Amino acid sequence: MKYLGYVSAEAKSIACGMEFLPISSERTRVPGAGVNLGSMECTVCGAKTGKEHIFREMMFGTRREFSYWECLACGCLQIERVPDDLADHYPASYYSFSTHSSAWKKLYYRAHFLAPTLMRRLRRCSADISSVIVAKPSKNTRILDVGSGAGRLVEILRSLGFDAHGIDPFLTSEGPYVRRTSLQDAGGIWDLIMFHHSLEHMQNHIEALRCARSKLAAGGICLVRIPVATWAWEYYGRDWVQLDAPRHLVIHTPKSFRLTAESAGFQIVQTIFDSDGFLFRGSELYRRDFSLLDVRSRGQFSPKSLRGFRAQADKLNMKQNGDQAAFFLKAQ
Repeated sequence: MKYLGYVSAEAKSIACGMEFLPISSERTRVPGAGVNLGSMECTVCGAKTGKEHIFREMMFGTRREFSYWECLACGCLQIERVPDDLADHYPASYYSFSTHSSAWKKLYYRAHFLAPTLMRRLRRCSADISSVIVAKPSKNTRILDVGSGAGRLVEILRSLGFDAHGIDPFLTSEGPYVRRTSLQDAGGIWDLIMFHHSLEHMQNHIEALRCARSKLAAGGICLVRIPVATWAWEYYGRDWVQLDAPRHLVIHTPKSFRLTAESAGFQIVQTIFDSDGFLFRGSELYRRDFSLLDVRSRGQFSPKSLRGFRAQADKLNMKQNGDQAAFFLKAQ
């Protein structure tokens, strides 16, 4: 796996190839930006040298500022202090609490499970479903979705015949297969434990993965999909959409996640970068000072620009330099 740190030449090269982006060739984040701090210790590698960054809450547009610390050894970004009112930053409109998928969508996903190669040529599948397909679960595979929200993915997988269950500590109401609880308190042994963009909402990733490892059946897989600080962090800096302060407590580089997985007793057996056009659409909105949900942001980008965003994300994925990835872990 390749970790790219300050690669300004490549960053500018990719940006200059995006004619549809009305942005400056100058980067928001530059080497040396930030304040050197010696009072924190990296939760991943234990290093004590880092830099402070100030990130804004931009999804809902409160623009409240939060201090994050960047480890200079492994690159991991971590919030300096978890706010006391963190739960207030997960309102009912938060997208992980959306629920049902339509019947035709479920048929569409079923087709992807039955003929993934053919269906990929016809039309892309969502990254969460695609990663489950790569894990190759059988009908008797016990699946636990950690941070499942209201259980959209659980519902889809159960409709396809899988024994899927979900847990989420922020749920307002439980369902028959989705419980309001933490991973530590969840019972059972599972063949596939999944974190679909939920691990970054937790503070101690090594302990969370150790807990997952203790609940995995022999030969089981832990699937972790998270944001990763690569090109997008370097180019967009505080405007990178996947920073999502203060909800994302810890954001990894590929290097820091490898160290985290190994500390938890896992080895990474496969990595798939799965960024999409959201990388550019969201980050460009933040750069223009629009929140993600600002009604004025609609129509900011033409259909051609949106197609270009997706194409550039695909290029970054091919270079293992996208801003999110799926990591497939097995116990060492």
